[in-house]
Amino acid sequence: MPVDVEAVARELHTARTQRRTVSTITSRFSGFGLDDAYAVQAAGIRLRLEAGESRVGGKLGFTSRAMQRAMGVDQPNYGILTDAMVVPDGRVRLAELIHPKVEPEIAFGLDADLPAHATAFDVLAATAWVAPCLEVVDSRFDGFRFAAYDNIADNSSAAKFVLGDPQPPSKLDLQVLGLALYDDGELRFTAAGAAALGHPAAAVAWMARNHRLGAGDVVISGGLTAPVDLRPGQVVSAEFDHLGVVTVTTE
Repeated sequence: MPVDVEAVARELHTARTQRRTVSTITSRFSGFGLDDAYAVQAAGIRLRLEAGESRVGGKLGFTSRAMQRAMGVDQPNYGILTDAMVVPDGRVRLAELIHPKVEPEIAFGLDADLPAHATAFDVLAATAWVAPCLEVVDSRFDGFRFAAYDNIADNSSAAKFVLGDPQPPSKLDLQVLGLALYDDGELRFTAAGAAALGHPAAAVAWMARNHRLGAGDVVISGGLTAPVDLRPGQVVSAEFDHLGVVTVTTE
């Protein structure tokens, strides 16, 4: 049975706004593929824009090889960021989410358009600033279980994101930039920028080759560690070498 793109997008939109889960799309439509998944994502973004939100950039998913192997895919995916996802004070209200998790990333602020065949060098040339980032992901599917195409349709599990202070990228080697992720003061994970497709700028370039990115966009380049489950009254911090600290506090 062919998928009704608009109907599925509305279903996911309603699930998000009403904080309830739905069964996976791939379990209901056997022919649901990559093009269908991005079509549902685009329709869902249109619903958000019609509701008054504004597009602010993009996000990468499945950028680590470990996550790709776990999901049975050989490439990353992307989603779209809107202004409703920005958490300027770092305080995340769990009552607005379903089953949220947080992961550390490197964010890019672009001040020029990227070409259709962008490389990591193009990304760095177009980058005005980079910043530490914590992305809060949240799936609208039952039990936070889904296939890769479900995740794409669900806007790559985009929910919220927090940015630290921006820094000029010129003096930073983002590939070897280290980070430590702390959960209520306890070290949970360490990683380096290379965890995102070998270089976080390469991850941004991959998205630019598949979806237009340009001046004014904020792009978060993919989780560098496994995600941490969020619970009430929690403080999660990511400390990046030479880049700074970003913190999420839940309530």
